[in-house]
Amino acid sequence: MQVGSEFQCEIEKTVLGGDGLARVGGEVVFLPRTLPGEKLIGRVTVAKKNFSRAEVVRFGVTNPHRIEAACPCFGRCPGCRYLHTDYAYETELKGKQLDDALTAAGLAPEAGVVLPPAAPEPSVGYRNKIVLHVHKAGRHVRLGYVAADNTTVTDIEQCPLAHPAINGELARVRKDNSFLHSLHEGMDVTFRHTAFDGVKFWRNRPPGNMTWLREETPFGQLSVPCGSFFQVNPAGAAILIEEFRSLLAGYSPSRVIDLYAGAGLFGCAAASAGVGEILAVESDPEAAAAAHYNLRRFGIADPRVIAGDAAEAFAAASPGAGTMLVVDPPRGGLSPAAVRAIVGKGPELLVYISCNPGSWIRDAVRLGRGGYRLRRLLPVNLFPRTEHFELFSFWTRPAKG
Repeated sequence: MQVGSEFQCEIEKTVLGGDGLARVGGEVVFLPRTLPGEKLIGRVTVAKKNFSRAEVVRFGVTNPHRIEAACPCFGRCPGCRYLHTDYAYETELKGKQLDDALTAAGLAPEAGVVLPPAAPEPSVGYRNKIVLHVHKAGRHVRLGYVAADNTTVTDIEQCPLAHPAINGELARVRKDNSFLHSLHEGMDVTFRHTAFDGVKFWRNRPPGNMTWLREETPFGQLSVPCGSFFQVNPAGAAILIEEFRSLLAGYSPSRVIDLYAGAGLFGCAAASAGVGEILAVESDPEAAAAAHYNLRRFGIADPRVIAGDAAEAFAAASPGAGTMLVVDPPRGGLSPAAVRAIVGKGPELLVYISCNPGSWIRDAVRLGRGGYRLRRLLPVNLFPRTEHFELFSFWTRPAKG
């Protein structure tokens, strides 16, 4: 296909990333903001060797789940990919994307292992953190998200995904000329909200004297450094925590090792459930300090927290019988060294939480080859209206003789 050429097609399915997939003369074409079953006229915008990308010229037949996008930036801002459909159907599409990814990877979980996707509410106004970027052209200031070209900044007055209190503070500072004059080209502005602290914001990095935030969880309050990671969707995080706590109740581990621990979310959940021995590993020193503080608050008198690399720390650990390992790595997933350490000496019980189905699939194949058996896989629509979703997985492996 050639750039600029027009064609007729029907959308077969929505793939990971949110684009619709169609086939034109045997060639694969991806079209954003389309839904399965829709018939349309498209125009090629990018032609590659194995696929093309296109835009919609005109719809003939639309999907009954299509709705009007409730944001003027939809299509220009790269964040939201599903504002054109209802939330229940978006969640259904993401479940089908997971099924397709499992099949493509040759993974065939046993019946009942893959659960229907969980859909935390609300589907908008849930984000407790947003990061906006600054572009200045003369006196004009753009404050918003970076577009798909990784260069253009889409000016954002309000974000439908942000907590209403964040949008309120954003509206206030955008009217403040002194604030706008304080911004410089390439700067980031971060807004965070908690029920206890309200809204805090900072330019680039939080000031060193900024007090830690207090985040609410189903088992109590955690202290989290402003610049450290915490789940952006409280309702979605609660689902992950309850899944974890149900496994703790069912298997009664005597020890929990929490790799990529952040401020200690899962380690503290285990402590609150009565697990007396916790090892937490976190590469961010400030988050590791918070994990130590939080574990003490939840009854671990002498918490063992390592501020360092997860793979190295676990390779040096002795899991022993009765240990449950919890891993919640960044989007890149487990490093090869981490997989080797887990497979080489990992415990019988493994909880793997992932924000990236692609890297999880890769690691799942490796864990399966290493003797682990997938027992439970719950997709959680932790990032409604975006292309992303979370996976909560539970694995077991027979004890080594």
